[in-house]
Amino acid sequence: MEQEKIKDKVIYFISIITMGTILISMAYFFFLRTVEIDITENIEVSYTGENGMATVEVNARKDDLNQRMQEFLDTVDFEASPNHDLSNGEVVTITATYDENLAQRYHYQITNTTTELTVEGLQDRYVNVSQIDSSYLEEVLEAGQDYVQNHAQEILALNDSTDEDENWKLENLQVTYAAFLKSYSSEATDRIIQICRLDFTWKDQTRTLYYLVCVPEINDGNEVQTQDIFGERAYMSEQEIQNQSFSEYVQRVFGKQYQIEQILQTQEAENPETSQEETENE
Repeated sequence: MEQEKIKDKVIYFISIITMGTILISMAYFFFLRTVEIDITENIEVSYTGENGMATVEVNARKDDLNQRMQEFLDTVDFEASPNHDLSNGEVVTITATYDENLAQRYHYQITNTTTELTVEGLQDRYVNVSQIDSSYLEEVLEAGQDYVQNHAQEILALNDSTDEDENWKLENLQVTYAAFLKSYSSEATDRIIQICRLDFTWKDQTRTLYYLVCVPEINDGNEVQTQDIFGERAYMSEQEIQNQSFSEYVQRVFGKQYQIEQILQTQEAENPETSQEETENE
């Protein structure tokens, strides 16, 4: 009987010691042990701008991290040097700073606060229109015309007074002028503009206005940034309209900021109603 009591006590104390050891090990593993962190190993790099005119932004990658690590990484800042007018092949030094007190509290040993990266993947600007891939150029022009057609009613409402009961329709969209605008500044992207003549009809009435649509970010990446397309009414004088002086108007508005090269193959866009009928028939 006495032996069984002793045996039970031994088992009890062994269990207590085992549980204590486990708890101490867990406390050490999660809270006391020193964790080495290579702070520049997992970084995300993103570039803004084109080859020779870019900047870089560096952030810590924060995928699937525990709360303590997330809290620490929120204190990390990265500085890139140099960080202006970057070109492909250029070497940039990345330096990280962080909350040292928080790192000590969480027993983080930070390594490699400085690293180097080589700039790559930046797009090049085109020298002139002849360098632009023909299919890309066509896609850009079509995207600009689509923007005008899709926003025709908004364009009319913003630029001409109409009554609510008047049902004006876009009868005709004609591209009267197109040009490649090459920026003199690294802060502005190259772009392609089109001046469109819009004829709206209601009953026996016709209203005509000229609208300038702009597709920015033209480079050899050959991607149309449709989300960045914008436009404005082309406020030309009556004489400019009568003389079809579109190039003079563009030179007057954009000549100080851009080198202007006319795109000669302007084309008349499809009649909006005809285009819709063809789509329905298909």
